[in-house]
Amino acid sequence: MEFEWDERKRLANIDKHGFDFIDVWELFAGDNIRAGANPGPDGEQRFLATGFIQGIHATVIGTVRNGVTRVISLRRARTNERRQHQALFGG
Repeated sequence: MEFEWDERKRLANIDKHGFDFIDVWELFAGDNIRAGANPGPDGEQRFLATGFIQGIHATVIGTVRNGVTRVISLRRARTNERRQHQALFGG
C-alpha cells in the first residue's frame, strides 16, 4: 500500500493529535476496520480506518487517489470506534 499526504498537514497533525502520518502503515498492517466517511468539501469520497499504532487505538481519515492512499487526518480513536474494533478483534 502506498501513502501520500500534505507535509504541512502532517506537521499540524503531530501538533494537534500527537500522531505522525509516517506511522500510518502500522495501522493498515494489522487488523483494522474500514468504513465510509462523509465526503470532503470537494465531494471526494473519504474513508475511516481504525486499528493500532504503537499499541494505541487510532483512526485515520483518508481517500484513495489514483491507487494511492492519501492521509487526511490521524487521531486517537473515539470511544465508539475503539469499541467496534475491540468487538471484532479483541484488545
